[in-house]
Amino acid sequence: MNIKKITIGYIIFILMIIVLADQGDYIAILKDWVDMIPYGDKGGHLILMGLLSLTVNLSFKCTLWTVNQHTFLKGSVIVAVLVTLEEISQLFFSYRTFDWEDLLFDYLGIWAFGQLAWYLNQANHSVTDENMN
Repeated sequence: MNIKKITIGYIIFILMIIVLADQGDYIAILKDWVDMIPYGDKGGHLILMGLLSLTVNLSFKCTLWTVNQHTFLKGSVIVAVLVTLEEISQLFFSYRTFDWEDLLFDYLGIWAFGQLAWYLNQANHSVTDENMN
């Protein structure tokens, strides 16, 4: 499985959703389906951005950044910055609505799936290390 190809495909998918939403087409295509699920919008933010964090972190092999003795997953930081900019950009589109709760659920997904990426990366390294011995 080539995680970089999966990540690129997933980024294209997310960008398509953003473009449709910015044009107002999201309402016609997904809104009814999302509204059928309790907290569907918030859960969607958590899962979509979480999966983005997972794939990006795995593509970067869970590379870490250290800032003032605090360690962060590089992929999670990049995703969080881009997601924040995208959410702020909604202030400039008549069909979109900036929502702090959406951003909160984006961050929760980025963090939780970042932790999953870290765990999977560590598990993969220990299996690889065992096979080499």
